Amino acid sequence: MIVCAIQQPYAYNAADAAAAVDFVVRELDSCDDSLDLIMTPEYSNAPSSFPPGGSLEFVKNHTAALEDAAIRAAVRCQAIVALSYCAETPYGWRNTTRVFDRSGKAVGDYYKQQLTEREPAARQVDSSYTRRFRAPEIVEVDGLRLGFVTCYDAYFNEYIEFLGHRQPDIVLTASHQRAEPCGNLRLLNQMLAYYTGAFVVRASVGMGEDSPVGGSSMIVNPAGEILADAVQRNGKLIYDIGDPHWKYFRSDSFGGKMISNRYFVEKGRTPWSYRPCGPCVKLNDKAMPYPRVCAHRGFNSVAPENSLPAFGAAIALGAEEIEFDLWETRDGVPVSIHDADLARVSNGSGFVREKTLAELQELDFGSVYAPEFAGLKVVTLEDILRTFPRQAVMNIHIKNIQDEYFSRPFVKKIADMLEEYDCEEHAYFMARPEVFAACDEVAPHICRCMGAGPFRAEKKIIEDALQWNCSKIQLFKPYFDADMIKRAHDLGLKCNFFYSDDPAEAVELVRMNIDTILTNDYYRVAQAVKSCAAVR
Repeated sequence: MIVCAIQQPYAYNAADAAAAVDFVVRELDSCDDSLDLIMTPEYSNAPSSFPPGGSLEFVKNHTAALEDAAIRAAVRCQAIVALSYCAETPYGWRNTTRVFDRSGKAVGDYYKQQLTEREPAARQVDSSYTRRFRAPEIVEVDGLRLGFVTCYDAYFNEYIEFLGHRQPDIVLTASHQRAEPCGNLRLLNQMLAYYTGAFVVRASVGMGEDSPVGGSSMIVNPAGEILADAVQRNGKLIYDIGDPHWKYFRSDSFGGKMISNRYFVEKGRTPWSYRPCGPCVKLNDKAMPYPRVCAHRGFNSVAPENSLPAFGAAIALGAEEIEFDLWETRDGVPVSIHDADLARVSNGSGFVREKTLAELQELDFGSVYAPEFAGLKVVTLEDILRTFPRQAVMNIHIKNIQDEYFSRPFVKKIADMLEEYDCEEHAYFMARPEVFAACDEVAPHICRCMGAGPFRAEKKIIEDALQWNCSKIQLFKPYFDADMIKRAHDLGLKCNFFYSDDPAEAVELVRMNIDTILTNDYYRVAQAVKSCAAVR
C-alpha cells in the first residue's frame, strides 16, 4: 500500500494563509493513481494564526475549493483521502478529519478529542462533544481500520492506549504542531505506532528549511521504525508500507514464543492501579457546567447519611456533586460523620475526636436509619475516594470547633489523599476561615468554598471569601438575598445554596442564579432543576 502525507507550508502571516491553502489544493490535484491513501495536515483550510474572530471567516472562504480537491483526488486516484480541516457539521464548526472513499464519498469523521485550552475561542470551533464519553473513532474502509490522532491528542497516553485497544491498522495523524522540537515529534509518533500496533501516517506543517521545530510529516511502522520523514520539506511524502495489516511481533519475555506487542502489553495490564478514566469519570469542578445539584451527605433520603450507599445512589442517578463532612479521629484518620457527637448517627456515644478509627468501626451506623442497614460501618475519606474516584465533584466540609487553631497535619492528610486518588480537580473544601488558614499553609492549591450559617454575620461572607482566596460561597437560608448573589457573581464567585428539598423552591433558586443547590432529596430536586436549567 502506497501512502502519501502532504506537508503544507505554515503561513507565519495570516496574509499568506490563502497561498498555503492553494498549495494543498495543487498537491491534491497533482496526486496520481499510484497512491492508495492521501493525508493532509490539521487545519488545512486555516494554516496560520489569525486575529480574534478572523479564523472562521477565513475558513468559510477557503473550504469549498479544498473539499472539492480532496474529492477529485479520491475519484481520480482511486485512493482513500483523509482531509483534516475546520469543517461545518450539524453541531457547528469542528476540528475534523474527514475520510473520503475511492468514490469520493465521505465515509467517516473524526473530531479532535483533546483541544488545546485556547483552541475553541481562537479557532471558533465547537468543543461540547469533548465533555462526554466517546470511544476513539474507527473508520472502516476497504478492509482497513483507520484510527485518528490530531495534534495535541498525541500527548495523552490514556487515549492512545484506548485507541490501541480498538486495533487500528493505520493511525492518521493530522498536526499543526509548530513549537515541538523535531526530535520530540519523532519520539511521540514512534511511541504512538509502537503502543497502538499500527502504522502512523503523519501530515503536518513545514516551519522553514532550518527550523528545529514543527514539520516532520512522517510514516512509522508498528515496530516504531520511522520509514520516511519529511523533516521541513513541503509537498508529498510518499512511501510504500507494504501490507497495511502487518503487526509487530516480539518474544513473550526472554526466550518466549513470538506474540504481538499489543498482546504482550495487554496481558500484564493492571488498570485498577492507574488514573481513573473512561465513561464513569465526570467533568472536573472547573469544567462541569452549572446549575448543579449536590447530594447533601449523599442521597440521604434513601440511605444513611454520609455512607457509601448514599453516595452511590446519588452518583448512579447522575449527581454532579456529593457533599460530605470530615472529622478527625483521635488517631488522625479523616472520617465522614456530620455531628461532633456520635449519638444521632450511630449506636455509640461520645465525640468523634475522642475515638480511634478502630473504636468507631465497632459501632453500627446503619440501624438508626433503618433495620435494613444494620451493621453499616463508619466511612473514611479513603473509602470514598477509592470507591468513587472522579465520579462526582466532592464538596468536602471540613469540620472544626469554632475559632480553634486547626490542625495543619489533618488538612495536609486530606490534600495528600486527594492527590493520591487523582481527585484534586474533582474536589473543593467548604469550611470556615480558621480551616482556610491551615489550607494556606499546607493545601493552597485545593479549590475553596466559604461556608456560611447563623454563627456569623452573613453579609461578611463575600469579604471573607475574597480574603481567603475562595472561588465559591455557600449561602445559608434565610441569610441571603438576590443582591448578594449578584454581587458574588460580579466578583467571580460561584454561589452554593444550603439547602432545598422542595423541587418548586429549587426551580426558583435556579431562576435567582444560584449555581449549586444542596439537597437531601437528590432525585426529585435534580429532576426539577434539569427541567428548568435549559431556559436559565
